[in-house]
Amino acid sequence: MLKPWFMHHSFFKMLRKSNSYALRSVKLHVTAANPQKETLEITEDDTGKKRHLTYTKTIGPSQPGIIYIPGFMSGKDGNKPIAIDSFCQKNKLSFVRYDPSGLGDSDHEIDLKNARLSHWIEDARHMLLQATEGPQLVIGSSMGAWIACYLAMRHPEKFSQLLLLAPALNFARPYIQKMHEKLPASIIERLKKGESIEYFDPRNPDWGEMPISLSLFEDMLQYEVPLEKGMLPINCPVRIIHGVKDADVPYKNSLKLLDGLASSDVQLTYIKHGDHRISDQNSLEVICDAITKMIHGDIQAKL
Repeated sequence: MLKPWFMHHSFFKMLRKSNSYALRSVKLHVTAANPQKETLEITEDDTGKKRHLTYTKTIGPSQPGIIYIPGFMSGKDGNKPIAIDSFCQKNKLSFVRYDPSGLGDSDHEIDLKNARLSHWIEDARHMLLQATEGPQLVIGSSMGAWIACYLAMRHPEKFSQLLLLAPALNFARPYIQKMHEKLPASIIERLKKGESIEYFDPRNPDWGEMPISLSLFEDMLQYEVPLEKGMLPINCPVRIIHGVKDADVPYKNSLKLLDGLASSDVQLTYIKHGDHRISDQNSLEVICDAITKMIHGDIQAKL
């Protein structure tokens, strides 16, 4: 079972002791990087509201192009996407990385208190369909792997290959159950009324204070993907990389994902020293080597 930052003992201990919760949006401060930032305007299908996503695009002659879908509270300027961008520039590969709604340089038409997986899936879909040309090697990190798998089921024509990094899929249901089991009834009632609980994770101080709500997880339930043997209808080549020391998503979960994928071309790589982020130098080289082999087959990757 997944055990992320907000399911650790410290999270529930903090909630039990606290009597009041401020509702504030979180804005991350990121450093601009080359290539130049661009903006994609998207329109919500149900409301007609517009929001704007900031992204960067490295242009290269090689096909397929590559797009990176970040995980929860992550964007285009994390260690992994920046390292992959640098690698792609050196190897003349097209690469797109972006900030999801409510994060980084993207406009904050939706603040994090109101952001949902629904928004982040739509962000990724629009980036995939509008900011890239042709089939892509899609990289999904953590929750971004869930988003990537969901989109691969609906837009298979855009997926040349799929690279999943510490994949975190279908985690909402067990989290909701844990919240009901561990939190006092008074707090559950506040959450049911739509209030958000502000939480600071000392393990990820760069995230700032995060608003956590029941509705955040309840929204995720509609996007669960089938993980029974061979029932996840993704047929492109898939590579999975997972750190054995991942304290957030048990590495053995990737074995279940491997078994669930319908594709016959699936490989799973474990990094013995790797944690959930797998963003240290050695892990990044493993990731870039996987990208190289997926695109070129026999050229050794070098950062």
